[in-house]
Amino acid sequence: MNRRSIVVMFCLAVVLAACSPGEESAESSTTTLLPVATSEAPTTTAPAATTTPTTLPPSTTSTTVEATTTTTTAATTTTTEPIDMTVQLTDEGIFVGETWLPFGNDDDDAIAILSASLGAPASDSGWLDSATDGWTQFGVCPSPNVRGVSWGDGGDVSLQVLFTDGDTDFWMGGVEHFFAFYYSDSSAPLGLTTPEGIGVGSSLGQLKATYDPAKIVIDEAFFDPSLGFWSYDLMDWTGMWGYATGQADVHVITSINGGQGCGE
Repeated sequence: MNRRSIVVMFCLAVVLAACSPGEESAESSTTTLLPVATSEAPTTTAPAATTTPTTLPPSTTSTTVEATTTTTTAATTTTTEPIDMTVQLTDEGIFVGETWLPFGNDDDDAIAILSASLGAPASDSGWLDSATDGWTQFGVCPSPNVRGVSWGDGGDVSLQVLFTDGDTDFWMGGVEHFFAFYYSDSSAPLGLTTPEGIGVGSSLGQLKATYDPAKIVIDEAFFDPSLGFWSYDLMDWTGMWGYATGQADVHVITSINGGQGCGE
């Protein structure tokens, strides 16, 4: 018999003995469990895990710079052309800048426009009876009423403008209107001239050279033959006249008047 058969038979006998009825061991059999030889692999202590440092990408600091927009606004310079308020005397009325005040113009309107250039009037007579108080101040003027408004300084008349509500060459009776002006030298002259530049102080020779000589008349002043009286285009609706230091071309103009005027 070989070793394997013997072992099998032995194991079978043991099993049968254990299973036989009525047979009990007088004493408890002690089964000693022998340690089973265990073939264990030698314990290998793993080396400590090497921690490989994780290299993080460099920290990127994002600095957001708020864009500053600088808007440079060029200063706008507004140039306002001065309004021309030059007063100019003509044979048909008065210019104040580009505003035309012809003979026959409304009195309050004319005064307001002249005041805008020359300032407040130095005097205003108000409406006077032409035959009484009006006569003593202005001479024989169209009736029934007359009004004189003056610009100047210190009581001296430099520019006087006359209005009436009577019949004139420029308007019918019952309507208040501008009918004459008087401009003369004074202690505070206004420096007024005609549009052509003729003013108080201009010579009669300059007057002749500026206007049509056929429309100019030079004569003696009725109140003093040594002085001169001049007129230009003196007729209905138009006319400009005045006095001079004499009657020759070298003599100078001392007053410029316009319109119908008042008699003595």
